[in-house]
Amino acid sequence: MPGDSFDIPCFVPSRLDGCVLEALVTVNASADAGDSIGAGAAVVYVHPYPPLGGQLRNNVIYELRSRLDQRAAVSVALNLRGAGGSGGKTSWTGLAEREDICSVLDMLRARRLLLHPLRHSAADRRLVLLRMQARGLLPPDADVDSMDSVPLPLVSRTLLCGYSYGSVIASSISPADYAPLGIDFAYISFPYSVLWLLVLYKRSWYLAHISATVADAAVAFVKQQALPPDAVSTGAHVSRTLFIAGTADSFTSLSAYNKWWELIQAKSILALQALQPPVAPDAAIHAAAKALALVRVPNADHAWLRREGDISDAIEAWWWQ
Repeated sequence: MPGDSFDIPCFVPSRLDGCVLEALVTVNASADAGDSIGAGAAVVYVHPYPPLGGQLRNNVIYELRSRLDQRAAVSVALNLRGAGGSGGKTSWTGLAEREDICSVLDMLRARRLLLHPLRHSAADRRLVLLRMQARGLLPPDADVDSMDSVPLPLVSRTLLCGYSYGSVIASSISPADYAPLGIDFAYISFPYSVLWLLVLYKRSWYLAHISATVADAAVAFVKQQALPPDAVSTGAHVSRTLFIAGTADSFTSLSAYNKWWELIQAKSILALQALQPPVAPDAAIHAAAKALALVRVPNADHAWLRREGDISDAIEAWWWQ
């Protein structure tokens, strides 16, 4: 990590039930203040399936953090319930884990990192604040003794970056619920063919939610085109989605991915054609392509061993362009 970034290993509460969640929060002073691309940018990393060893200390998450953290004002790598040092157990449907992610997004929106009172004392919080102050992340005259939380940078665009099971949990978030954060999605090795094993009867709900999110974005892009340029630049953020998959994925074949992605694109185009007046076919295809990006990495499998850099390359080219 660069010298002007500050890591905060901590535990935060889940808004669902107060469950202790292990997190690694990184605040980057240079991206927040001096980098126009990184200013206001946040990245949230979501790991693979905990019962199979998934947690934030993972080869893919580690690679992403090493590349993306230096370009974001703040990042959060979270251990969902049942993973790593977090409490609780993995749920059958992923809906409890959804609340864990929402807890992080709530903190980013409020610009307040809440340390779990069962794991952190007031002295712990004060020490974090003093260290941030020493690094110039807080004003020199800030009264750290009066602060009941850790201040976070202002966020205006957020990348929810999920790997395997983590992409399933990330996909459950509705961008409209966190409009000020400007949420985009990067799904790495989405476990499409084994989804029913991970979320049971909620499989169709997750797939419908992804299709609806992409279709809504395509419609929003078309409506933006009708606005004057100055209105587009100051308008609401339109969520984009990126899928990254290896052509040798261990759980979902490339043909299965392609059929599913074609279905998502088709539903987006149908939503556009249902508008009044109907959108021209070329414009509909263009809008659908803006809402949904696909990257197929030759010969990469689900584990991405020694291929992690291909993921970072794809995300950097897509989100920081």
